[in-house]
Amino acid sequence: MELTRKTFHEQVYFYTLILLAASLPLSIFTTSMFQIILAVNWLVEGRFIEKWQKAKQNRALQVLLLLFLLHVVGMIWSEDFAYGMKDLKIKLPLLSLPVILATSVTLVKRQVHFILLLFTLGVFAASIASVMKLVGWIPGEVEGYRDLSLFMSHIRFSLMIVLALLIVVYFLFVLTNSISKAERIFYLVGLIWFPIFLVLLKSLSGIIIGFFVAFFILSRVVFEIRDQTIRFMVFVPVVMIPLFSIIYLGHSINKFYTIDEIKPGELDTHTVEGNRYKNYPQIAEVENGHYIWLYICDEELEREWNKVSDITYRGGKTTNGNSIRGTLIRFLTSKGYRKDAVGVKKLTKAETEAIELGTANYIYMQRFRLYPRIYEVIWEIDRYRMGFGPNEKSVVQRFLYLDAGWKIARENLLIGVGNGDVKAAFKDHYDSTNSPLSQEWRKRAHNQYLTFLISFGIPGLLICIFAMVGPLFLAGRGRSFLAVGFVILILLSMLNEDTLETACGVAFVSFFYSLFLFGPEFPWLRRNLWKSNE
Repeated sequence: MELTRKTFHEQVYFYTLILLAASLPLSIFTTSMFQIILAVNWLVEGRFIEKWQKAKQNRALQVLLLLFLLHVVGMIWSEDFAYGMKDLKIKLPLLSLPVILATSVTLVKRQVHFILLLFTLGVFAASIASVMKLVGWIPGEVEGYRDLSLFMSHIRFSLMIVLALLIVVYFLFVLTNSISKAERIFYLVGLIWFPIFLVLLKSLSGIIIGFFVAFFILSRVVFEIRDQTIRFMVFVPVVMIPLFSIIYLGHSINKFYTIDEIKPGELDTHTVEGNRYKNYPQIAEVENGHYIWLYICDEELEREWNKVSDITYRGGKTTNGNSIRGTLIRFLTSKGYRKDAVGVKKLTKAETEAIELGTANYIYMQRFRLYPRIYEVIWEIDRYRMGFGPNEKSVVQRFLYLDAGWKIARENLLIGVGNGDVKAAFKDHYDSTNSPLSQEWRKRAHNQYLTFLISFGIPGLLICIFAMVGPLFLAGRGRSFLAVGFVILILLSMLNEDTLETACGVAFVSFFYSLFLFGPEFPWLRRNLWKSNE
């Protein structure tokens, strides 16, 4: 009877892990539900003496739990107890998932392979659902790239895509003999599709982290290869990844600042119809290197636009709330057209509809290119330098968040403000400095390290970093492909995001870090598989 009961709980444990892995990219509700089922099963299973002995002997678990325990201790000097308790509730998976996975029955490789397969399938399904929404098969407007992530923040979804790519690469190139033909086909599809979707999602954070992880993998592989020819073939892309990235970024910046030369005294003053242009050469705003406020004839723009659109030129608003007039002028400028009847007549039906949706530059219609997102970032920074407000400009806002966070941290370097008072500290700072950010955009640091520093001071930050990195070596996973790759992914994500400040992010980090630490090892290729034929 005892054996049957033990087997039952082990089966519940395994299948709940599978469902949790598949839920992570698809539903925060079911992700939370399966975490509760895991915890209840762990409690009902009993065997607490055995579990306690496992926990006592597991140094990696003990160090990892410091991350949650520090948040409990941080409540001592927090004044906002309600917010602090909300924060602890979000952080609870940092306690529950490591304890459950470290003290339950050890998973065998076949089981973990299946868990990783289901997670990758979940990421694939979520990406396909996003594309279905994009093409109109799922109801809802796609006003920007952020809308392509249906179930969570596009940044966190991009992290899951990068992890799915790591899993795909590992099974295709390391454990290729351990997977079925159907799995191999699926992973090959994923190897092609996930990078394409990452560009479609236009998450610069995910793309940059993906490049760094690829650089890490290839750099690490170089040391495993003994055959000189193969080593050189792998070394070339290792060098090319950062080099190509720098060249491409430099080209994009240079392209943005390649601006038309104008001589104010030689500007045309009338349209081909004989109507007068409005020219404002002193305004330096540009789109694709063309001055926005040159060659504008409102009379012709209004007449021709109202012929092709039901949204009126005067007072009309785009779907995203901007003025039709301003959006149309910017769009025509981006095409290099003059803002007159001739320019409007050149617009295609698709371009007219894009303007109605709020697309202000034709390059934003190019969904499968990365340059439009890079252009948008440069444009945001350029506008801010010209004196425009920072609101609704994500990159500029992040600079202001970091500035605010650092100023708060500098005043509390010893023990921080406590994790319960982080939100209040930012609010006080924004209010006291009359921040140009409007209330809805006054957010936190968007940098997990800075959030740790604000919450716990320098000692607490060091403890948090140790709790994130130390378990990797204490568990003997310094040569584990997936464990090391995942830690690098998370550490990089924390530079540009409060990765552990949302339920989705905490569940993602806690689940996979625990799985890679306390489950089977995923070692690199053995050297003899790469040995020279000589």
